[in-house]
Amino acid sequence: MRILKHKALAVAAATLGVAALFGASLGVVAAGNKPPLSAGFNLAGGPLGGDVPPAEFVACLPASSWAALYVWDGEKQEWRHFFPGVPAYVNAGSNSGIDVIKRFSGVVIIMNQAVSAPRLKDTSAETCG
Repeated sequence: MRILKHKALAVAAATLGVAALFGASLGVVAAGNKPPLSAGFNLAGGPLGGDVPPAEFVACLPASSWAALYVWDGEKQEWRHFFPGVPAYVNAGSNSGIDVIKRFSGVVIIMNQAVSAPRLKDTSAETCG
């Protein structure tokens, strides 16, 4: 009976591991296909190619379409922000602003209007065209 419990536990753990692996790889593959952004709260995948400054990350969106970016800083246990068109000190890292959006981060984008085919940069070198 004890051997059966150990085997069942091993099978369950292996199944969970394989499911996690497939789920993670699917997320990376699907990250290139950005879904539409609706007005209001949107959770978007961060850059895949490297760390990107917040203004660069949203540079390909229409300028008035978005109102704010937020990223959770797990190390400091706080939300970091970036707002367009405000004085630089508001977005400074010393004031809980986003200095850079780290690779593979989750980013909250607050949108003023929907964008059906959004383009968010995966690297700073990427162009919008």
